[in-house]
Amino acid sequence: MPENQNDTIETAAAVIDAEAAAAAEAPAASPEAESEDNSVKFADLGIDGRVLAALQDVGYEKPSPIQAATIPLLLEGRDVVGLAQTGTGKTAAFAVPALSRLAELHDLNGPSRKTQALVLAPTRELALQVAEAFTSYAKHIDDFTVLPVYGGSAYGPQLAGLRRGAQVVVGTPGRVIDHISKGSLDLSELQYLVLDEADEMLRMGFAEDVEQIFQQTPSDRQVALFSATMPSQIRRMSKQYLNDPAEISVKTKTSTGTNIRQRYLQVMGPHKLDAMTRILEVEEFDGVIAFVRTKMATEDLADKLKSRGFQLPPSTVTSRSSSASALLTR
Repeated sequence: MPENQNDTIETAAAVIDAEAAAAAEAPAASPEAESEDNSVKFADLGIDGRVLAALQDVGYEKPSPIQAATIPLLLEGRDVVGLAQTGTGKTAAFAVPALSRLAELHDLNGPSRKTQALVLAPTRELALQVAEAFTSYAKHIDDFTVLPVYGGSAYGPQLAGLRRGAQVVVGTPGRVIDHISKGSLDLSELQYLVLDEADEMLRMGFAEDVEQIFQQTPSDRQVALFSATMPSQIRRMSKQYLNDPAEISVKTKTSTGTNIRQRYLQVMGPHKLDAMTRILEVEEFDGVIAFVRTKMATEDLADKLKSRGFQLPPSTVTSRSSSASALLTR
């Protein structure tokens, strides 16, 4: 995976890798992005009753701006391009209408073990998080399975899961291509395709895989593409593979406490560790949280910091979503 050569290191109480900053923060929607009617509830959006019951089980009542704008369009069968950052509720924005549609197909055609929805995610951490969300929202749909497939994990359990059948498959592009090539993943009855964090997938070099997957799907499948930015490559892909998509843009802003001082340093990728070490040596601190992209990168950073004499308390290496963190102490 190519490494960004213009990473940012932020000091004070935390050192944050710029590539992971978007995943680490939880942006709040600006007033411009809020639904015109703040009283809109999930129950008003035409969601299938079983999916709505699952949302109520987890305490969801009112949709976020991206959900309120996207769910009705996807329920109508429109292709959608959603521009939204992590933390805006985009997972439910595509999972809820997908499950509503699959629940209706279940009623009309009877149970099917064929893969009907495929979600592509750039990392295994995000794939697992999305699969967990789908499983939670589908808890009241009978005979329904969600299966995550991703690289770095044994093929056996994934192959067994695909043989048993999974209506929803959530995976990283490389592993999805592997299963298509092996004949273990059949997309002939696919109804719904989602690209989550599409710009990140392209940045990581998955453009060719994503296009190959598009070409393996039925022409009448519905597509939801979510991205934090809209580079030209995604714009081209949208025009080529999506059918007259509706474009939804959620403006966000991040707020910083008035008692926090922010500083950053731009360094070349190979010099990040040396720069971070120098900062930790000269700055006074009681503790530091360092954010990186994946759990593997977290463990690698923790090992390197330990070898340079920094202390990391036991069980402080954690992972959540597509970001991970490690805690240092004096």
